[in-house]
Amino acid sequence: MDITRVLIKPLLTEKTYAMNSNKVKQYAFLVNPKANKHEIANAFAALYEFKPLKVNTQLRKPSKTRTMSYFPGFVKLQKIAYITLPPGKDISVSSQEAESKQNKEKIAATEKAKEKGKLKEVKSPESKPIEEKKSEKLETKKVEKPNK
Repeated sequence: MDITRVLIKPLLTEKTYAMNSNKVKQYAFLVNPKANKHEIANAFAALYEFKPLKVNTQLRKPSKTRTMSYFPGFVKLQKIAYITLPPGKDISVSSQEAESKQNKEKIAATEKAKEKGKLKEVKSPESKPIEEKKSEKLETKKVEKPNK
């Protein structure tokens, strides 16, 4: 089986967040139902550049979703892989985590550039306080109309 088609997407549920917060990190992925544990481990290693400690799999069999209708619907067969990471390793699964890491890196890079003197701060033009702006609006000149 092609390595790129083994891992479909990460599963982000309350249970998986609880597994991530432990000392031994575990992540859950939806995988191709035809993939075995060795293929899952190889695909994970190709994607994240290190071998997982352990891979557990679970099948979710199709179940009826609409039981009281004339045409009952079924949920697809899904295979879930619970991947245990070696101690000291961590990955970013969601796009928010990746974006926050990139933002932190950008902030750190700009701070280093400021310290070295390569980057100068640009101050915005100072604007007048709100109270002064209000007083300017109130100061209008009244012009008397000449009588005809």
